[in-house]
Amino acid sequence: MAGNSENLLSIRDLKVEYSSGGKIINAVNGVTLDLPKGGALGLVGETGAGKTTIAKAILQILPDHATRSVTGEIFFEDRDLLKTPEEELQKIRGGDISMVFQDPMTALNPIMTVGDQIAEGIHLHQNKTKTEARQEAIRMLETVGISADRVDEYPYQFSGGMKQRVVIAIALACAPQLLIADEPTTALDVTIQAQVLDLIRNLKESQDTSLILITHDLGVVAEICDHVAVIYAGEVVERGTLEEIFDHPTHPYTVGLFGAIPELHKKVDRLSPIAGLPPDPTDLPQGCYFAPRCPRATKACAEKHPSVKHLGGTHYALCDQI
Repeated sequence: MAGNSENLLSIRDLKVEYSSGGKIINAVNGVTLDLPKGGALGLVGETGAGKTTIAKAILQILPDHATRSVTGEIFFEDRDLLKTPEEELQKIRGGDISMVFQDPMTALNPIMTVGDQIAEGIHLHQNKTKTEARQEAIRMLETVGISADRVDEYPYQFSGGMKQRVVIAIALACAPQLLIADEPTTALDVTIQAQVLDLIRNLKESQDTSLILITHDLGVVAEICDHVAVIYAGEVVERGTLEEIFDHPTHPYTVGLFGAIPELHKKVDRLSPIAGLPPDPTDLPQGCYFAPRCPRATKACAEKHPSVKHLGGTHYALCDQI
């Protein structure tokens, strides 16, 4: 297969298995996704659904000691990243594809100044001198709203929100074609969340960067993304444009996620959570993975794995009861 020229990224039937304690963990189970050039894709789902594993598989930074197998195809432009030699991948990481990791506290090196951490990638990927890389690092700091006089300070001297800005500056320093942001606002207070989201949106538009945003927050997705993929138990259970998913949620899991969001114009005593818990990835159900929690489930759902239904446009759902 070759990549679609309209898509910057095309993932086909991606499967990732980990091993731990003698057990096989089915982390990603046949994911297929497309990201158009210049587009913003939101990956939504509960903790443990496989969202971060998908992101790490794109960059080929899955943990060697725990990863049992990775199969499928991940086309970045016309190159299958799963078949790309490590030497070439090192040029792609941080250059063409960058990632903002979940926790800026652990993403930054505590014994390097923030300026040196930003300049390092610029020096490696853009063949600039250390002096030129430092000047570019200062410019990136200012771009994310941090004054130039803090370039020689260390991560411990910054607040959580400022650290996240530094991580974003590192990720965007080499003007990547694709930015992967893994829950970039989870550890931040509401005010700082809004600032970071505005920053990502503005930088995406000014640099024409494509975006994959991993989050639990559907409100964040509505602000930034134009495509959505709902992930459950390592599968894409529903995908489409923002309007298709938000205006016409169809899969019972997607409907449940929207049903659990409080609405300001409605007075209710209790929210409507999705009953139960996600399945154990070491022992997935035979049929539909969501069947044990699904209000529409039939006997057939527990016996046969569902097929993908095309709902029109780019809207697809993994369910036999729709």
